[in-house]
Amino acid sequence: MSSQQELIQRWDTFLKKIEICYLESLEQAEEACLAQLEETNYDYYTVFRAWTGMKAQINNIIPKIDETWQRKVLPKMREVDNGSYFYNEQSFKASKLSDALHEKMERFETILQGKLSQRFYDHAKQTVDKNFTCSQCGAPIQVVKDLFRAQYISCGACGSINTFEPETKFIQIGWNAIDNIVALQLLPLHDAMSRAIRNIQDVRKEHQTEEMWEAYKSAYFIYWETYFKERIKLKSDAEKRLKDDMQRKQKEYTEFENIQRYNKYGIS
Repeated sequence: MSSQQELIQRWDTFLKKIEICYLESLEQAEEACLAQLEETNYDYYTVFRAWTGMKAQINNIIPKIDETWQRKVLPKMREVDNGSYFYNEQSFKASKLSDALHEKMERFETILQGKLSQRFYDHAKQTVDKNFTCSQCGAPIQVVKDLFRAQYISCGACGSINTFEPETKFIQIGWNAIDNIVALQLLPLHDAMSRAIRNIQDVRKEHQTEEMWEAYKSAYFIYWETYFKERIKLKSDAEKRLKDDMQRKQKEYTEFENIQRYNKYGIS
């Protein structure tokens, strides 16, 4: 019969193997998605659908942790327990790793989507990186290169109104590629926001301090204000949404704090 220490070592080895397998799967998925983007001639949404399938398969690794614990590890540890209930401490390792892998997935997805979106953006922008002329007189006209929709452009020479219909890929930039690019650029600020809320969630409510909440509030608004302003740099018509976007985030923050801090589920 295995000793307690032997079982703990085997459990630790299993958990490490699961973590390595999960991280290696993420690396392989990134390589596959980036390669597929080029192979499909930058068919952006086909690649994202493929990633959704890969993500589901990778996340299927996580339930194996609890399954192995419940079916194999815990029964054996109970057999050798001497009344110390040493296996209770070992059970926390399962939930800790599961939570950590979910967090790694969330961060990885932000990075992957950002990389795919940046490459797609660079490719699709080439469709407007050229000279355009008036359909009536042939004089040069200026297409707005950060406006991802049809444009009506007045010719400065003859006054004619030209309709510019961009290619589909150029239009698709404005759907969510810009958001993903900005999210990747601001990942350090998002990490700071995540750390701030984790500091709050890791302690009991009665031990949460005003300083913790102020730190989270500051990190939250620094992130979102920066996010929306950086998005405007890449998508100029997003500027008209800035006020509404910030009001929405203010409301979301207030609702979150009311629920988490004061157990208030309605805002008057």
